[in-house]
Amino acid sequence: MSRAVCPGLERTASGYVCTYAQRPINPFQWYCFGDYFECPIYVQYMKTKSAQAKAEVKPSQTVQPLQQAQQQTQQVVTAPVTVTTTRVETTGDAEDELIRNSESIISKFEGNAKALNDKWKDYENSVQATRQSWELEKARLKRYIIILERIRNKYSEDLKEIELRKNMGLINDDAYNKLRDSIQKKLDKISDKLKELNSRYQDVETTITQHYKRLLMTTVTPEVSKLKLSLAKLEEMYRDGKISKEVYEKLKAEIEGGVIS
Repeated sequence: MSRAVCPGLERTASGYVCTYAQRPINPFQWYCFGDYFECPIYVQYMKTKSAQAKAEVKPSQTVQPLQQAQQQTQQVVTAPVTVTTTRVETTGDAEDELIRNSESIISKFEGNAKALNDKWKDYENSVQATRQSWELEKARLKRYIIILERIRNKYSEDLKEIELRKNMGLINDDAYNKLRDSIQKKLDKISDKLKELNSRYQDVETTITQHYKRLLMTTVTPEVSKLKLSLAKLEEMYRDGKISKEVYEKLKAEIEGGVIS
């Protein structure tokens, strides 16, 4: 347990201090716990300490008085006791702080995860409700568009009719020009509006269908799982060159059509 905490880490009243670097340090953002032997400060300190120890050892010091040797032995034996005690206390403090920080992070993202679940549920309900409403209104919209297309076709026929009347001498040039301009304006207006309506209709249909497909593909059901497997096999066959692009796109559209049918 004591090995897990750097021996150079000390806790003071104002925070943690690295005794090797002689400066305050945040042990939770450094190597102080667990991997301190990889810390560049610790590595450099040990290199310096080793070099100093080698420089201090001299041949004349190999024979020492008995009393001096006993004193040094006693210092070597007693010194680690204090260090070990400090390490254990520091480890306990570090564990408490690690636990508090861990609980703080988990608590924060527990709330975020719940919010995501709530938003996803709202999204599911919104997609379902929008698609159901769209399917009901879409039929009515198509009827309106069909009626507008018939009116447009009627204006086109009217232009042909007044052209025929003019050629047959049934109407003069002034009457022909007035009728033609009036009908042409109506025809242009309804043609432009039909083009716009059809484009907007396709955009809405595509967007709602994409959302509904996404919702179904993230819903775990036997039917969806089977369709996913079919799509995966189709993709593999296309990648291996066993089917053409035309066949691939046709079968893919049929499978995806089965998803939303």
